[in-house]
Amino acid sequence: MKNLEEEIFKYLSEHLSPKRFEHSFAVSKLAVELAAKNGENIYSAQTAGLLHDCAKFMQGKDFLGFFKNRTKPKYFNEIKKYAPELLHGNAAAFIAKEKFAVKNKDILSAIANHTFGRENMSKLEKIIFIADSVSEDRKYKNASKIRALAKKDLDKAFVEVLKHKIYFVINNEKWFCAQTLDTWNFYAAK
Repeated sequence: MKNLEEEIFKYLSEHLSPKRFEHSFAVSKLAVELAAKNGENIYSAQTAGLLHDCAKFMQGKDFLGFFKNRTKPKYFNEIKKYAPELLHGNAAAFIAKEKFAVKNKDILSAIANHTFGRENMSKLEKIIFIADSVSEDRKYKNASKIRALAKKDLDKAFVEVLKHKIYFVINNEKWFCAQTLDTWNFYAAK
C-alpha cells in the first residue's frame, strides 16, 4: 500500500493545482473517518478519496480524446456538450484503473460517481460523494453542518449533499445533468 500511496502522491502533485491537491487529501481524510464509522474498508476510502479528482487537470477538449476508445458514461453526449469538465470523475476512474492498477470495482465506481451520484449507491460511493462536498476545505454555508451529520447518519447526510448539489446548480443557473435527477428520483422514491 505504501508504494501505491507514494505513486498517487507523486502523480497528484505533478498534475493538480496546490488547492486541488489539498482538496484531495481533505476528501481522503474525511472518507477514511466516515469509512471507519460505517464499517467500510479505510484503505478503499483513502484510495478513492485521493484519486477522485485526479483528472481535474484535463480541459473540456481533452475528455473527447480521452474517451475515444473507452466506455463512455451515461449521458456522455449531453455532458460533453454542456459541461465536459464534469467528466473528470469518469476519467479519474480510468486513470485509477490504468495507471495505478486499481481493480476494486467499488473504488472505481466511487471515483466515477462522485459528481452526479447514481441509483442504488454503495456505502463507499456515498462516502466519497459526501466527503467531496463537505471536506474540511469546503466553506459554503452548510458544509460543517452536513459534515457533522455525516459522522452520525451517512444516509441523511447523503440526501443533504444531493439537495445541496441540486440547489447549487439551480441557484447558479448552471446546466443540470439528468444523472443527478436520476439519482434524486431513485432516493426520493425510497
